[in-house]
Amino acid sequence: MKSRSRSTLTLLSLSLLVAVMLPAHTLAVDTGAQRVLIRYDVTQRSALPQTVEAAGGQVHHVFDELGVIAATLPSSAVDRIQKDGAVLSIQPDQLRFASDQVVPYGVESVEARLVWDADYDGLVDPGAPTGSGRTVCIIDSGIDISHEDFSGVTFAGGYPSDWNTDTCGHGTHVAGTIAAMNNTTGIVGVTPGAASLYIVKVFGDNCDWTYSSDLIDAAFKCRDAGADIINMSLSGPVNNFFEDYVFGNLYSQGILPIAAAGNGGGTAYSYPASYNSVISVGAVDANNVVADFSRQNDQVELTAPGVGILSTYLDGGYVYMSGTSMAAPHVAAAAAIVWSADPDLSNVELRTLLQETALDLGAPGRDVAYGYGVIRSRTAIDEVIIPTAIDLASFDATAQEGAIQVSWETVEEIDNLGFNLYRATARDGVRTRLNDALIPSLVAPGSPAGAVYTWLDEDVEEGFTYYYWLEDVDASGATTLHSPVQASLGTLAFEAERAFSIRRIVPVRPAR
Repeated sequence: MKSRSRSTLTLLSLSLLVAVMLPAHTLAVDTGAQRVLIRYDVTQRSALPQTVEAAGGQVHHVFDELGVIAATLPSSAVDRIQKDGAVLSIQPDQLRFASDQVVPYGVESVEARLVWDADYDGLVDPGAPTGSGRTVCIIDSGIDISHEDFSGVTFAGGYPSDWNTDTCGHGTHVAGTIAAMNNTTGIVGVTPGAASLYIVKVFGDNCDWTYSSDLIDAAFKCRDAGADIINMSLSGPVNNFFEDYVFGNLYSQGILPIAAAGNGGGTAYSYPASYNSVISVGAVDANNVVADFSRQNDQVELTAPGVGILSTYLDGGYVYMSGTSMAAPHVAAAAAIVWSADPDLSNVELRTLLQETALDLGAPGRDVAYGYGVIRSRTAIDEVIIPTAIDLASFDATAQEGAIQVSWETVEEIDNLGFNLYRATARDGVRTRLNDALIPSLVAPGSPAGAVYTWLDEDVEEGFTYYYWLEDVDASGATTLHSPVQASLGTLAFEAERAFSIRRIVPVRPAR
């Protein structure tokens, strides 16, 4: 893990976060106007935007593929527009809020580091799944792209033009959890700077709310940008037919939508998390206990760390935040890692895999608090990646003067990361690992070639027999232990003494 200097961490209290970033929701609504979704007869759509504007309204979005216009109308004009022959129905354009934040360790909890840093040396293991090749679309408050922990992250772009700025910090925090770089400062994301990000900014300077039509528009932007996964750390209390339809449609197109289950505790549904096409994510703490603020209902599908999560913030800082907003990006990023390990999985197969390999907590099976359980990326990958055991051409231990040389030759190492070498003084004795760091493979990743390795063990004594086991570690972190070989320095000493004794008793013959 990276070192963290106290001077680089900006710590904000819960009260300050709520006061600065979450103004009261009731202040956001203009009671003199209504923002609505107008469903129209597609054969009569042409004049409808002009009708709305003539009534003193403002058109925000036109979704031709849905037959829907999002607009703000004077309250007095809603009934009049409803009677227009082109209008089929009008319904509220529901508010969608940035999930409340209460105030990260989550990388370990979701087993991400076990996937891409199996030897725990702080470096990404060559060939390990990291989320590379997957694009996560983050619908939030934008991102402070100047933050040092995003230097090196691939951005596929964003929308609108100021997507790469963030006055709230919420989107920057979420993005850090997903993809902060594995460098020497700050924090590392669940995908260590490997997943591509596409940013859609829906929360403006109010840092608090947007509309379901804005969310629909953002989801379409994610689709058009080629996103595999959509992260939505936002929620609202009322469902919306068009929103539900759009996410169902995107899901059928192979995209995996993920959303915060909502804060405030209780059993109420939050949207978009509670649509069937969306993975609803609840929050747990460092002890995998469900957070008291996490919504608990039958739509909760997975849980992830969401209490006291350290991540990137504005002006190059880092803060602790809590909320299901912080849990959702852990799932989005872990899903990207698993998907990168097996890109042939469909989104439906991936979703099922994440469910089946989650750490089951609470009541056995799926329950309202934990869903299927806490997401586990290493466990999920182990289900789809068959460990590749190395075929050995030879594996030997040979006594030398004052040392034992262990050597092995491989036939091929297509996805091998390296080796561990273990020693014991009895076949069934306690094994000690001889190498501090993984003995790296000498074969380029993906190359069907073998190599020859040697290890000189000088920490041995005469009179003892030593047993050696070889363990290979593949790119997915899976290991295979090879049967032991043995050697003894005592044998070498005896042979040397015997040869010396024989030489001493050979008679000296006179020269002729």
